[in-house]
This record gives sequence, C-alpha cells and structure tokens, in this order.
Amino acid sequence: MSEILQLTMNLKTILLLMVVIASPALGLSKCPQCGYTIGCDDVSCPKCLKMFKTDYYYEKSAKSTLTVRYGTDSFIRHPQADNRTYKADRNSGADKTGQIGVWGGPCNLRYLINFDIAAEMKRLGIDFMKFKPKRAFLYLSALKNKSNIDVPIVVFPLTRPFHGGLDFFRERTVSPDDCTWYLSCDGIPWDTEGGDFNKEVKCKGIIKNGVRNIIDITKIIDYFYQQSKINQNWSAPGIIIMSDPDSKLISGFVTVYSLEANDYTLRPELFIE
Repeated sequence: MSEILQLTMNLKTILLLMVVIASPALGLSKCPQCGYTIGCDDVSCPKCLKMFKTDYYYEKSAKSTLTVRYGTDSFIRHPQADNRTYKADRNSGADKTGQIGVWGGPCNLRYLINFDIAAEMKRLGIDFMKFKPKRAFLYLSALKNKSNIDVPIVVFPLTRPFHGGLDFFRERTVSPDDCTWYLSCDGIPWDTEGGDFNKEVKCKGIIKNGVRNIIDITKIIDYFYQQSKINQNWSAPGIIIMSDPDSKLISGFVTVYSLEANDYTLRPELFIE
C-alpha cells in the first residue's frame, strides 16, 4: 500500500514539474499597498488600483485599460482669496503645486485639469466608439500640511475649454492668454465666474493631506463618452475640482501636485477601464 502511495506522489511531482517547465515564468509579487498578489507586467494593483512606478508607458493591456498622465492644468482663485503678498486674480498654470479649498470665501480655490485622453487613445490604437468605460479614477497627490486638514471636494465636467497658461502664483506679472477666475482664455469670459461646468454631473470625494488620493469620477467620464458618441468625435474640455459647498469646512485648503511636478509619480493621473 505504501509503495502505491509513494508512486502516486512521484507521478504528481512529475506532472507538476512538466507544467512548470511548459509554462512561462509569471514573476509574481505583492502590491506594496494592500499585499495583493500581482504579476510582473501589471501596471496597477487589481484590488486597490495603486499605480506602480514606471519610467515608460505600457502598451494597451488585454483589459483595454487607459492611463493618462499628461494634459493641461491650472489653479484659479477668487480675488478675495488673495492677500497683500500675492495680489492679482490671475491663475497659476505653471506651478508645480496649488491649492484646493476655502480661503476668503466658499470654493474660492479651484483646480482645472484636462487630460489628453484623445491623444492617448490614438497612441494605443483605441477606437473610442468601441471602448465603453466601465470605471474611471482620478489620482491626486497632496502635500502634508501643518494644519492636518482634509478637504471634502466635488468634481464637475467643464463645458468650456480653458487655456492652462504659464503664470506663477507668487509673481505679479500676468500672461494675457491664461485663464483666470473670470476668463477661460484671452478675451473669452466664463459664462459663470469661476468656470463653466455641468452642475448635474458631479462626483464627490475627500483629498487627504500627505497621501495619494483616489477619486471615483466614473460618472463624469461616462458623461464625456456619451457626448462624444453624439458628436462622433472624442470631446472632453476637462474637469474642475473645488471644495464641496455642502461640507462643513469653514476655512482651509490642501496643496496638491500638478502636471508640472518634478516627480512624475506625484503628478495627477487618470485611470480608465
């Protein structure tokens, strides 16, 4: 009986070795954030969606995931959010960091960002008419602040394009082409001060200071997708992020990294699947 058992075990071992030899190496590892098992070719964790550091863009995966890391952005603020050191109502489109929150009035510090989704689709050979987004997440990295403030935010889809600009927050000079609280670009005012956006489509979240935040904006990307199908061409003017007016935040802000940040792992990212 023992000989039969031993023979059975030997056969199982041989079969296992044959499978290992015939199969390509998987290169499995663990996600540094949640510990989930991942493959060596994974761009993000399938469980917690953490994006892994990489010096290059991955080609389209079997899941048709889309990760956009470039575009244009700008921080705008109401003149009441200024102080004597930083006089002006211009934007700060070239800053590596900027503020989102309440300062001198509700929702006075806003962030506009437009990821170049169309260019990334073209680069990967994706036909957006056949690419139905199932979920979309925005990644924003925030600096640690002394007040330890976390800001509840709301995200809306813009209905008018904007010019990101090259201005800095602490400089008094202003470029005429840049968007501001009042202008989307040179000579073209917003219909509503502070940006034109669709109030009926919104996504909420919280930006915590000192960490990389994930905000679900699936509803907004689906809105852009439905509008683009009607026009037969991908069209997305961008998104606007501000403090949630329904929150109890009286004053305070978080400082987030922009697309101009030196460390690319801290820049905003858009993940669509």
